[in-house]
Amino acid sequence: MKTTAIIAEYNPFHNGHLYQLLKAKEETSPDTLVVLMSGSFTQRGDIAVADKYTRADWAINAGADIVLELPTVYSLSPANKFAMGAMRTLSVFGEFTLSFGSESGDLSALEMAVDTLGLETKEFKELLSDYMSKGYSLAKARTMALDNPVVSEIIGSPNNILGVEYIKAVKALSLPVSFHTVKRRYSENGGLFLSSTEIRKMLKQGEDYSKAVPPFVKLKDIDRKTYSSICLYAINNMTAEELERVSNISEGFENRLKKLTFSSIEELYALTTKRYTKSTVKRIIASATLNLTKELVETAEENEPYIRVLALRESRKDLLSFLGDRTKNLYLKASDCPADSVYKPLIDMDEKANRFLSIVNGEHNKILDKPSFLR
Repeated sequence: MKTTAIIAEYNPFHNGHLYQLLKAKEETSPDTLVVLMSGSFTQRGDIAVADKYTRADWAINAGADIVLELPTVYSLSPANKFAMGAMRTLSVFGEFTLSFGSESGDLSALEMAVDTLGLETKEFKELLSDYMSKGYSLAKARTMALDNPVVSEIIGSPNNILGVEYIKAVKALSLPVSFHTVKRRYSENGGLFLSSTEIRKMLKQGEDYSKAVPPFVKLKDIDRKTYSSICLYAINNMTAEELERVSNISEGFENRLKKLTFSSIEELYALTTKRYTKSTVKRIIASATLNLTKELVETAEENEPYIRVLALRESRKDLLSFLGDRTKNLYLKASDCPADSVYKPLIDMDEKANRFLSIVNGEHNKILDKPSFLR
């Protein structure tokens, strides 16, 4: 079976995503197109604008054959752990092509960046350590330490960074994966190709976003006040010791969280520094609210990946047999996982995030726990 995989968040699914998906199908000619998608939270620490099953249905409507969930422990991680978790999850397919969007659209340039980063000299490591000691984030410090303006420019763009991390993860895991990249399309002033960030901003402001998304994508904004209140309650009531155990928190950041009692989520966002970017702080806020611990992340990293199916094309139910033959850790519903399984707390975290989102988007009476089968 010739397989192409896409790692996505679809927050929300827009015309650029549709373009990339169709290009991937056209240029790689797969028998099966797999989408591995973040669940209720994204890599930048945002809660999703729609539940994971709705977003998975969008992908099937666009042409995917099956949509799997990227576990919450990975979706709320820095780029390197996000990529590693994604590639470990997709490894169940064996040999496949990974297609991803990038600002450069130049696969050879991205592979050159990976090779350059793999040849970290003593001088580079010393500079990296020096910049990080001055409070810069790893991504920024790495860019500054590189004596290579071309590579620095490549890894200075968000989608390029993820592409580089995917390639690094494949090399580290020695997976039989080839790569395909599609240059991102972009337009301004309400055009057809807007970013997810711009569409979410339009949604928040009550503006018409319809031209930027396919007809099957319908959106409503989340209840930001409820989201803020839940996060504030959780963080204000955690001890420093409890916060220290939370994923993404390090270097005494828990003490900064306990110095003040926060009255708005904007005050939490204001804790950004050169080291702690806004995305990092948002991941910390989400992880703390969910009580997603470092120990739980280690559980995921130390065990074989588990597979959660979110949506499946009706005509491709053969993929369930395929996956069932390749892993014992296939779960169509959270309730399929035994109570004594090592995967139970990981799946419980996915469902906890799902319930959190259902409250924030006003659909707490519509919590799903099984995949969609679409024609």
